[in-house]
Amino acid sequence: MNRQKIGQVMFWPGVVFVIVFYILLWIGNSVHRINTPADLSGTAWAADGFLFILRGWLGPLGAFIALIGALLYSGKKGSLYWLWGFVPFIALLLLMTWTPSHYNPVLYGIGGGIITFSYLGVLWAWIKTHTSYERIAKTGKHIQLLGYSFLFITALFLCLYIGQPNIPGLADQPSPSGESILVSFSVGWVLLSVGHYLAGKGQK
Repeated sequence: MNRQKIGQVMFWPGVVFVIVFYILLWIGNSVHRINTPADLSGTAWAADGFLFILRGWLGPLGAFIALIGALLYSGKKGSLYWLWGFVPFIALLLLMTWTPSHYNPVLYGIGGGIITFSYLGVLWAWIKTHTSYERIAKTGKHIQLLGYSFLFITALFLCLYIGQPNIPGLADQPSPSGESILVSFSVGWVLLSVGHYLAGKGQK
């Protein structure tokens, strides 16, 4: 079996895992909204229950398998580029275990600066490269840029959502709602997905 077929074999089960994860997440959330931990003790939806643990693994594992599959499918023979797929999975495992004991404004400041300058870097790269695309591919690149802009908006919302309650002088100021964050994040991802699809389709 060649590399592309292995990639396909891995990609679609990964997609299925993510879909099942989302279904279990939707069902599980409805269960957890109307029951206490004591009510769920000894059931499949308890913190140590089968369905709860299965749900926790299916999402990241499915995304990881799909990513490795995509990298294998797109790589050339002998390429080890697919190993990069382990980076986000390992990062997820490490970050899941990181539990800071207190709010760290310096860390948030550094993170915010990285996000801001990275977004400006995306804008600069877009200015330098978008003229090399034509017709539908160029439309795709414009849509991608809108997607990145919505993700930057999400970052700004998160900054206010997390930061303001921890800053005494701003604690009484209104902050973005969770719904606003969800909408901007979702729109950003949809635009990126459509933009990449159109850009790729135009390059064929």
